Amino acid sequence: MRVLLAILISAVASSALAASAWADPSGKDRWFASFSFEDDWTCPGTTIVQSNEERDTFTELSPTSSHFQRHGVATLAANGKTLTSNFSAMIIQDPTTIVKVVGTVYNIQVPGGGNVLLDAGAIVMDVSTDPPTLLHVAGPHQQLSGDVASLCGYFAS
Repeated sequence: MRVLLAILISAVASSALAASAWADPSGKDRWFASFSFEDDWTCPGTTIVQSNEERDTFTELSPTSSHFQRHGVATLAANGKTLTSNFSAMIIQDPTTIVKVVGTVYNIQVPGGGNVLLDAGAIVMDVSTDPPTLLHVAGPHQQLSGDVASLCGYFAS
């Protein structure tokens, strides 16, 4: 949930800045990002270092509507083990308090062992509340629901 909220917060902040400077209804900004963070909440007792390499596209549709497309690879490492996740998700903000996330946030597979974490489909949230209110969830969202036993078990073994 924290990772999804971080994605939403960064998208909302980006769209708020873009809305204040809105001039062209079809304006696009593209950039590459590379960053890492330590996740100590997904698997209690295990710190997972996540490193992302991503290509982002921000599209301003109007002062109250924007799309934020994220494509990339996340590398997760803990206890000497490493897994990767290819992700591609569209974050849609329209109107300003409703945020939709559509696509794949996590798709982590162990070679020869299958999926250990899949977070894909659609989520609709009202971000005007704290914490955000889930309005609609479709698809498997193991990270969001806390169904992370397979991922944590892999890193613990």
